[in-house]
Amino acid sequence: MKQLIIAAILFMAVPAFALNVACIDMKKVWENSKEIKSEKANMEKMLKKTQDDLKKKEADLKALQERAMKEAQVATPEAKQAMQEEFQRKYLEFQELYQSSQKMLQEKDYTAQTSFIEKVKKLATEIAKKKGYDLVLAKDNVLYMQDKFDITQDVITVINK
Repeated sequence: MKQLIIAAILFMAVPAFALNVACIDMKKVWENSKEIKSEKANMEKMLKKTQDDLKKKEADLKALQERAMKEAQVATPEAKQAMQEEFQRKYLEFQELYQSSQKMLQEKDYTAQTSFIEKVKKLATEIAKKKGYDLVLAKDNVLYMQDKFDITQDVITVINK
């Protein structure tokens, strides 16, 4: 009878809803992902090309402006008007290139980030199910955790396959 009472007391002391919880350090996964490193390299190439294109357009604008300054005193009003229109047209092209390249890079970055996060969520779910975890949290939202609950390296290993 004593054993039954002791077993009942112990059973009541352990919550029936105990969860097996794991955490993932998303920043560490991001920094150690081969996919993200490759994506960063591609973005840097695109950024370099865009910067080169913008520098070329800027040089064209400066050259046109210098030519207009030199020819301003001897040019006819029609020639001055034509140079001014050409400058405005090239300046608008410069602005459009800058804005479209910024938008394209931002969209590409956003798409890469959201795609990667979804991939990590899927992998974390698969790993959690295999290891018997009931809940997976992002480590940056956790105040304290024992290292044994950190599955970050498992996610990095799978994502880099």
